[in-house]
Amino acid sequence: MRPQFLLSLTVLAGTTMAQITTQLYNFTSPIAIENSALRPNGHLLLTTFNNGSLYTLNPSTPNPEAKLVTALPGATAICGITAIDTDKFVIVGGVRGSYHYDNETLYTIDFSDDAARPVVDIVAYIPDAEMLNGMASLPTRPYIVLVADSRLGSLFRVDTITGLSEVVFANSALAAPSNASMPIGINGLKIVGEYVYFTNSALNIFAKIPVSDDGMRFGRVQIIARLDAITSGSDWDDFFIDADGNAYIAQPTNALARVTPAGTVSVFAGGGDSLDLVGPTSVQIAAGGRVAYVTTRGGTVWGFTYGGQVVAVKLD
Repeated sequence: MRPQFLLSLTVLAGTTMAQITTQLYNFTSPIAIENSALRPNGHLLLTTFNNGSLYTLNPSTPNPEAKLVTALPGATAICGITAIDTDKFVIVGGVRGSYHYDNETLYTIDFSDDAARPVVDIVAYIPDAEMLNGMASLPTRPYIVLVADSRLGSLFRVDTITGLSEVVFANSALAAPSNASMPIGINGLKIVGEYVYFTNSALNIFAKIPVSDDGMRFGRVQIIARLDAITSGSDWDDFFIDADGNAYIAQPTNALARVTPAGTVSVFAGGGDSLDLVGPTSVQIAAGGRVAYVTTRGGTVWGFTYGGQVVAVKLD
């Protein structure tokens, strides 16, 4: 039986403002949610590590339930997801190994003609990839996406119309050190304006890179924050940047962090042994900017075992 809504109060670091989190849903089986996207109707799409399956959830209904959309062919795990058109998304998936994926593939899923029967297509194979992770579409050419390779420390540029892919940027700031206990470099990825923003899990940094509108030319990596200001070795994951430039980052030591444009880092929700957020993995902010939806991979805290969660976090 799924636990009832979990309501709790978390104090914002350095302030006296109370923060309310509400668990909307958690999988009763050990299904780990990896990433998420918001459809125009406000429904969430949830990618999973476990079985290559995509789920949907309507967070505005009482007692929301995750419903299977599709299992992507040839994938045992799916990771990054981003919109490339109105109600059309591209997803990266592959056959999961130990810090390595085989059969790295980009799929599109299109809800625009019939939301009840979305069309799934394979649009690209990327045989040179090692471990594709976060992904974002170019603002002026959304059919082109940049995909982070966590093991190569690079960005692939993929044209979802032609299927052509190539490495367009590689840098030590995107890689994991050779002696890293967890060899995952660049992880979360977003494009806002003229910058690519990313987290590096092994280096514990949040940074940005200037990028041309065609995704071919890049400037110097600029580190915004060193995320070990809160907890070192904490596997910083995906994030969302709000209209004021604040980044809300999933921090899998059970916290949602906020990084200001000036690089100030604070715990915004959860943290420690809190059951509010058990292994956060991604963040989406609903239209209007008042609520964040945080997904988790689940885990065991205080003897309680959780599957992946979807948690609403009030931002104001």
